[in-house]
Amino acid sequence: MKQDEIIYKNILENMTDGVMTISLDGCIITLNRAAEKILNLKRDDVLDRPFGEVFLTMEGNDAFNQTVLNAVYDEAVTHYSTVSYQTAGKTLTLSVTTSFLASGEGGKKRNVAVIVVFSDRTEVEKLRETEYRLTEEIKAQHVELQKSYLELEEVNTDLQAALRKVHKIRIAATAFIILLFVFMGIVTWMKVHPQKSEYVPSPKIRDGVPVIYTVTPKTLSDSILLRGILKPIKIVNVTSPFAGAVKEKFFEYGETVAKGQLIVRMDTTEIESKYRDAEAAFIKANKNLREVVNWKDSDEMTKATRSLAKAKRSFEETEILFKKGIVSANEYDNEKNNYENELQTFKTAKAKGEGENLKITKLEYENTKVKLADLRSRFNRANIYAPVSGTIILPDPIDKDKKGKAVEKGVSFNQEEILLSIGDTKGVSVTANVDEMEIMKIKKGQDVAITGDAFPGVSLKGKVYHVSSQANVAGSDGGSMKTPSFEIAITVDSLSPNEAEMVRFGMTANMSVLILNKPNTILIPVGAVHLEGNDYVVTVKNKKTKEMEKVKVQTGITTLDSVEIIKGLNSGDEVVLN
Repeated sequence: MKQDEIIYKNILENMTDGVMTISLDGCIITLNRAAEKILNLKRDDVLDRPFGEVFLTMEGNDAFNQTVLNAVYDEAVTHYSTVSYQTAGKTLTLSVTTSFLASGEGGKKRNVAVIVVFSDRTEVEKLRETEYRLTEEIKAQHVELQKSYLELEEVNTDLQAALRKVHKIRIAATAFIILLFVFMGIVTWMKVHPQKSEYVPSPKIRDGVPVIYTVTPKTLSDSILLRGILKPIKIVNVTSPFAGAVKEKFFEYGETVAKGQLIVRMDTTEIESKYRDAEAAFIKANKNLREVVNWKDSDEMTKATRSLAKAKRSFEETEILFKKGIVSANEYDNEKNNYENELQTFKTAKAKGEGENLKITKLEYENTKVKLADLRSRFNRANIYAPVSGTIILPDPIDKDKKGKAVEKGVSFNQEEILLSIGDTKGVSVTANVDEMEIMKIKKGQDVAITGDAFPGVSLKGKVYHVSSQANVAGSDGGSMKTPSFEIAITVDSLSPNEAEMVRFGMTANMSVLILNKPNTILIPVGAVHLEGNDYVVTVKNKKTKEMEKVKVQTGITTLDSVEIIKGLNSGDEVVLN
């Protein structure tokens, strides 16, 4: 029975749900570890105390207390509820189940205690609330979008009505022959297409003649405008070879340096101490390795070999005498035990020069050797030289909210910490963030025009060098959602002398990324195209007959004032404007 109690107690203590039991007289008799953590109570402070004394005095926990009391009042029902619980300045959401704990001792079932099981669902409820709030926001945005669409439709309807009035005024002001021409055209259209009810705009009239637009191939282009900061086209970071302070500095930020030029000298006091320790450890490891490799010739091994040979010889002699009945069994056993002990001592001594001991000694030697060589290499790099030619700049800090540490005499750096950066001044680069709605339009290799208020009259020609496939950090910020953005990098491989003179690193740059460039595109005014049934139609003047003919066209991209015609029109065609 005692073992069962231990098992039950371990199960109770390892549960992730909080468990509390209350005796029939209202005292708390158990409180597991999870319950302590959730309720922010110590077991020693509440055990054997009345439930009302502990909980009913707490403000804001009436729902929790009522759930427990319901189990006392109605013992036949298991009660479940989700309630709030305030503790340590926080409001938790608890899932609580209460019921009576029954005992079957003596063959009769009776209630012995109230058991309360609860779990912390605060984070789950927060996630549900966030999901509900986001859903409502999306619904609200959808309603706003529908409202904007309806408003746009109303504006479009009003605009069409206004255009009809303008057309009527123009028609009324034209000569009789034009009215007759329009009338005959409408009659002809009704005869050919009696089932059509679409509105067909009237052609524009100027001096009594329809306005004609001659189709001429043009370049269809589109761009995305971005902003960024000018940086060197390539940046090489120079790191500290070891942990230490700067002893001497031989440059100024913004200064141009040549490859191989001395720029920093580090203080070697600390690394010299580490180097001496590493050298001492290497000497010891080398000595130990030689001893282990030559272990068979060591004094310990020689002594063990001699002792074993002597014990073996004595045991063999005693064994012969024992078989002849000359010595006692006790003396024979003593010699046998002595031989076995010496044999074990010999094996132990021999193992020091082979197997795992030899392997460990070799590894220790190699480790000390590598560490010594690494410290020697770092010590020899106390004088730091420029690895490339370029301009010395402050490195970009990992934490964007903090400034980069500047190299000055006495300033300490950790091993491999970035001291400074050298920028390649042959060209420039710019990084910018693009939102998720535009990123799919940007591709590597697209042309980019770079301008800036600080370098007027200069337009740099660059290309998209890199497009990130992962969004920058996004999430909740004060209850609002940040729009995911993606970083792109743009490079200008080289600068002319005039551009290099005008451009400085750190200047703000305006970038125009050319995302669409289609030369020799057929573009006509939006008003020249109208819909008949499911087809887009354009009125074209026949060059031979001089008659107006309707031509079905296939449209492409639509801009603010033009429509791309993919099929149906050719360069030189004359289109009637509506």
